[in-house]
Amino acid sequence: MAEPQKNFDLKEEIRAYWSARAETFDQSASHFIEDRYGKPEWQKFLRQAAGLGSHDGMDGLRALDLACGTGEISRMLCSLGADVRGLDFSEAMLAKAQSKLKDQKWMAILSDAENLKGVKADSFDFAVTRHLAWTLTDPKAAFAEWSRVLKPGGRLLINDGNWSLPFSRSYWIKRKISNWLQPEIPRSENDKRLDTAIRSRLPYRGGLFEERLIEDLCNAGFELVQRLDPSALYQKGMLAVPFAQRLRQTSENRFSLVFSK
Repeated sequence: MAEPQKNFDLKEEIRAYWSARAETFDQSASHFIEDRYGKPEWQKFLRQAAGLGSHDGMDGLRALDLACGTGEISRMLCSLGADVRGLDFSEAMLAKAQSKLKDQKWMAILSDAENLKGVKADSFDFAVTRHLAWTLTDPKAAFAEWSRVLKPGGRLLINDGNWSLPFSRSYWIKRKISNWLQPEIPRSENDKRLDTAIRSRLPYRGGLFEERLIEDLCNAGFELVQRLDPSALYQKGMLAVPFAQRLRQTSENRFSLVFSK
């Protein structure tokens, strides 16, 4: 009985960690999507992941934004005409999303992304995650649930990164330049301590490697459709963002994968 309790405690720590960041979450360039440049790039990217044409909308598609946070991906999906459900286990995050999307074809689901209680099987045509996979406490359970709620032939887009890879020379050069142009606001010691304590107990604590993630999802019944290059989202899509912040974002080890059920 000890292990389930440990898992529960870890989930509560993760919930508290993200809920505490809800108020300032959109201040991060990697989370907020600016309308002039970011929105068109994300729309193009989401169309491609969903298997649509370059000018197609998502009218008639039911989309699930897993761990939706403050609703930025939901906002992009709604802008394309999708009928969206934003799922998160943080009430604080969902409240922020609700304030943005109250006039859109969007509904909130307060639930854990690893246990989609109350979500019917074969409900969605398209599911999207951003910066979620690396935080999972039980990837096997999560992937089984995502497969369950997707319709046959439905697609899953995973946007994530390996934040544990050894930093390259290019990374350090970009970071040095960006910090010279605009010093990065240092994180509090408590925030760094909590982050380290949580990461050290996650299944992907050694790093979210693409090949391992692909293997785990294929074992859950998914099929890899394509690898997408997310670089335009953080380059052209961030032209309105100060150069120093944009440089920091392009230094990260990001990847995007599309699967079908």
